[in-house]
Amino acid sequence: MSEQSLMRTRPGLLVFLETEGAGLSRLSVETAWTAVGLGAPLGRPVDGVLLQTGPAPDAASLAETGLSAVLVYQSGRPGPATSGLMAAALTEAAAELRPEAVLLGASELGREVAPLAAAALQVGLTAECSALNLSPEGLLIQTRPAFGGDLMAEIVSPAARPQMATVRAGRPRRPPKGGPPLVLSRQAPALGGELKVLAREPLSPADDLEKAAVVLAVGLGLGSREAVLRAGRLAAGLGAALGGSRAVAEQGWLPPERQIGLSGRSVAPDLLITLGVSGSLQFMAGAGRARRLLAVDRDPRAPILAMAHTALIADVQELLPALEALIERRHSEASAGARGPGGRPAA
Repeated sequence: MSEQSLMRTRPGLLVFLETEGAGLSRLSVETAWTAVGLGAPLGRPVDGVLLQTGPAPDAASLAETGLSAVLVYQSGRPGPATSGLMAAALTEAAAELRPEAVLLGASELGREVAPLAAAALQVGLTAECSALNLSPEGLLIQTRPAFGGDLMAEIVSPAARPQMATVRAGRPRRPPKGGPPLVLSRQAPALGGELKVLAREPLSPADDLEKAAVVLAVGLGLGSREAVLRAGRLAAGLGAALGGSRAVAEQGWLPPERQIGLSGRSVAPDLLITLGVSGSLQFMAGAGRARRLLAVDRDPRAPILAMAHTALIADVQELLPALEALIERRHSEASAGARGPGGRPAA
């Protein structure tokens, strides 16, 4: 790991990276891809920064990001690092590299670190961006839902630098495969009067929503908590993660951490199935990056039907029993096939 300084002749972009196990979090990698997609066509360098508290991320994880260089700050402290220390490292990296823009993934940790770093740098912050563009002059055009999801706003920071934004999960284009980034070692800044973090544990097991290949999302069209429970069993039978609209969470039919949308979680599955979801901007702000959308709603004017790749106008409450029976029959057929003739295990 090199101790050399990093000189940039042109301001670029800086990405905050989060570690996960022996590598990087998926959202961090996707945020790096987003940054590379913005900066590379304009000839701007794209670098990363992370705070290392345990083993260093493996070379393959770093190479996957497509970044030019990564500044690795060594905390020198046992145990998990605080968001304050991470923000201080990000602030120092921004002061050294003077980037045009700083991007963070809109994870739980990213939402903690971003405002702390923005305050230290005395710049603004646009949170939960669903799209970003970079002008040839280096102006970051930040798109995010506004006014409760009723419209999409484009936000710019004409003067303050660096421009800062958190980015929701999506499907950015993977950059061409290249070599590993230059890794530069830095000592983490010393902080006084900080809280000590003993451990970090997720509040719920809802992380499967953001990583799932298939997501089943439910809305008020299901009509009751009991129907949502049935939809949960249906999701399990499909191997899908279960989520819902804000209205469902507000009714208490699903826990808040399973809410999809502007004020909830962002998903980008290969397949999103919605049952009784109208498709408001609030919901689509968190679901609009699904590769395929299959929507079921009884209202032919529901906005989600016009956005779906496959749309079915039907009463979800009447459709649920048929779907449950279909899943049960498929499972029975699969089980019978595994046993083979005469009830014996298939060879």
